[in-house]
Amino acid sequence: MKTFFVRILKALACGSALLMAAGSFAQELQKPSPVKDNATTYTVKPDYRKCAFPMCGGWYLTPVNQYSLQLENDDEAYQHSLLLPNTIYVSNINYKALGLTAAQIQELETIFRSGQGLVGGNVVGLASLANFSTKTLNAQAAWTSPTKTTAVGPYLKVSSSGIVCITTPCPYFTAQVINSTYTTNFHELTFEKAELDREQEARAWQAVSSGGLVLTGVKYESQGQVGTGTGISATKVFFAFPAKKSMY
Repeated sequence: MKTFFVRILKALACGSALLMAAGSFAQELQKPSPVKDNATTYTVKPDYRKCAFPMCGGWYLTPVNQYSLQLENDDEAYQHSLLLPNTIYVSNINYKALGLTAAQIQELETIFRSGQGLVGGNVVGLASLANFSTKTLNAQAAWTSPTKTTAVGPYLKVSSSGIVCITTPCPYFTAQVINSTYTTNFHELTFEKAELDREQEARAWQAVSSGGLVLTGVKYESQGQVGTGTGISATKVFFAFPAKKSMY
């Protein structure tokens, strides 16, 4: 009898531990905060289910950075990659605000199907059809990646901080965690893990110095002339779509 009660107590303890762990995960899962123009940035995957449209055949949207509130190192990024994010099903993506041609829409959706694109916008509900409420995404921005490297680390928008120093480490760069209001300055940026060619890296630096570059990356400790700082190693880079025509 004593052994039986001991087993019961152990089972209750394990159950309590599981409930506490689930609660901590629920608290850690962040509802994406609105960013510019109340838009949210998503990864995009096609829906290959075999049923009638619009119930099937649309797109699965996953808000980026559901678990990422700040810069992360390799270990933190790996732990968050194990957590299952929330997804949203939409039957359509409305590209009107982007002013894309039919050929550009086809090109962008081909990139989405390959898993190499991001889209920013607002999900809105439409009139129900046969007791099924459809949703659409009104796209406000899109980005595509030139390489097929794995996206590791938070999704960031990186730009020049405008700060100039006579020694290092110097906070040359600003990183905004996308879908949040968190921003921070950092000291060093590298693109080796993103596997860009020379032209792509030049384009990346140009974006950093102008409107900002969307990327995923992990932080590391950088070494300056008078101390240590924070660096970000980009793992995947995304360029705005469609690409702006060069003036030169």
